[in-house]
Amino acid sequence: MVVYSANEFISLPNFNDLKENINLLSSQVFNHASVSDNVTMVINENGYIGYLTVDDKIVACGFGKEDTSTESKYKTMYIHTFGVHSEYRGRGLCQKIVNEFIKRFGKEYILYLTVRTELDQVNKIAIRCYEKNGFIMLNEVYRDHYDGKNNAMIRLPTITKNTIRKRRSRKKSRIKRK
Repeated sequence: MVVYSANEFISLPNFNDLKENINLLSSQVFNHASVSDNVTMVINENGYIGYLTVDDKIVACGFGKEDTSTESKYKTMYIHTFGVHSEYRGRGLCQKIVNEFIKRFGKEYILYLTVRTELDQVNKIAIRCYEKNGFIMLNEVYRDHYDGKNNAMIRLPTITKNTIRKRRSRKKSRIKRK
């Protein structure tokens, strides 16, 4: 599984088949009556498309979009519409696809998403998947969505030992210049 930029995705040799299958899956997992063209929407927004296959069948998908609407010193990425085919649930595929977005963007971006928290309809499975990938729930940040109340979850950029070393090195060089 790989996360593709819009340009990378449209250049894939089997682009049309992938687009059709991802749109079908992303509509089915959210019980939409008709198939939504999520892939074209993401391509038009210059976003990112990720999918996972098992035995040449697309079984999980998700999308991302860099948030450029605010002037912030931090890069932010909205990831959304993660879904796993009903026959493949319970195998850790949600974690795997979310982790692919983390691998690509997690060191530089604050990742955020929304998840259904409407009373009596809380998406506990998705929340658990996101928490296992390092997301935390922002209980006071929510929006009304077509499926009810949705709360925001965020994941801060990953700090590695190399990142810490680079910061210390920069700090030492600034001290030496003074």
